[in-house]
Amino acid sequence: MGYPELLRVLGEEAAREAREIREAAVRDAERILAEAREAAAAARATIALREHGKAVTRRRAAEEAAALTRDRALLVEQRRHLDGLRAELLRRLPEAGGPDLDARLLGELLAEAGPEPLEVVVDPGAEDAARQALRRLDPAAAARAEVKAAPSRRGGVLVASGRRELDATLPARLERAWPELEVELAAILFAKP
Repeated sequence: MGYPELLRVLGEEAAREAREIREAAVRDAERILAEAREAAAAARATIALREHGKAVTRRRAAEEAAALTRDRALLVEQRRHLDGLRAELLRRLPEAGGPDLDARLLGELLAEAGPEPLEVVVDPGAEDAARQALRRLDPAAAARAEVKAAPSRRGGVLVASGRRELDATLPARLERAWPELEVELAAILFAKP
C-alpha cells in the first residue's frame, strides 16, 4: 500500500469515526433532550398537582369561612328574635298578674319566709287582695306582715323577711326561668325541617 493509498484509507477511517461520533452526539443530544423534556413534564405535573392542592385548600377555606359567616349571621338573627320575644314577654307580664296569682305565689313564699316580720310588695291596687290572701293562708304571717304597693305594675309578689328577699315577681321569675325557656323556644322556633 502506498502513501497516497494509506492517506486515503486513513481519511476514510477518520471520516467514518467523525460520522459515528456525530451520530453518537446526535443520539446523546436526543436522549438528553428527551430526559430533559420528561423531567420538565414531571416537574410541571408536580407543580400543577401542588398548585391544585393549594387551590382546593383555599377553596375549602373560603367555603368554610362563608359557611361560618352564614352560621354567625343566622345565630345573630336568632338571638335578635329571642331577645325580641323576651322583651315582648316582659312588656306583657304585668297583664298576667292578678289576685289569684298573687295568692298562689304568697302561699309558696310564706313557707320560706321564716318567723321575722314580713314586707309584702304587690302591684298597685292589689294590696287589699294580698292582705286577704295572707289572712286566709297564714293568719300569724298576716299579723306580722306589712303590705305595700310597688311603684308600677309588674305582676307577682316580693316578700322581704329579715335579710332575705324572696322575689316572685313575674319579671324575676322570667329571668330565672329564661335560660331553660330560651333553649326550648329556640328548639321550637328554629327547628330545621
